[in-house]
Amino acid sequence: MSWKISIVEVGIIPQLPRALYVPGASPDDLLDIPCLAYLLDDGTHLVVVDSGPDAHAAAAHGFRIQGRSAEALARGLARHGAEPGDVELVVHTHLHYDHCQNDPLFPRARFGVQTAELAHLRQSRRFYEGIPQMCAQLEARVVALDGDTELLPGLRTVANGGHTPGHQSVLVETDDGTACLCGDIVSLEANLWSIGEICPDADATRTFIERALGQQWEMIPSHEPALRAHRWFAAP
Repeated sequence: MSWKISIVEVGIIPQLPRALYVPGASPDDLLDIPCLAYLLDDGTHLVVVDSGPDAHAAAAHGFRIQGRSAEALARGLARHGAEPGDVELVVHTHLHYDHCQNDPLFPRARFGVQTAELAHLRQSRRFYEGIPQMCAQLEARVVALDGDTELLPGLRTVANGGHTPGHQSVLVETDDGTACLCGDIVSLEANLWSIGEICPDADATRTFIERALGQQWEMIPSHEPALRAHRWFAAP
């Protein structure tokens, strides 16, 4: 089964130090980090990977987000002749605010999250502010995944930790081969060769990257500005 991928920019986190991601980078080197959602379409199923941040919800907890994520998602879906109610599954690499605050936009979707991420959510606060309450509202539609999971033909998750204990990446079979929607285990392309403090479990991160490169998956980092020139990027 072959899927088509659209990369949709749903917001920007401004002025983050590159040193968070790349060891040894100058503290004065600041990045405007894009937040990305991915729309997957195989002609029968419509799936979203990571729904992105919401500027108002983020601001309520002290996080700065630029952009109108709901409108960006709606435009991306419209290109597929779809609307939020047509999305049947949202898969989360993890539950930090900048990857999941738009879940309530999808009235029929199930939400696939690693069991370990749900457990970590209950133990942590930073970057999860407001997310336990949102998950409680959506609880009947949250699907706990245990390890690597085939979701649909040509679509599967790989549990890899690294960034958070319950982090996972998503493998998508396309006409061009296997694409890996990395999540924050690979935030920037530079992280394929250099592991930053954003991935505190460096061993798990390294193990996954070695596996991915050995399998020759096409790696799609989660916050790479250069993806705006990628063939799958959906122009605003």
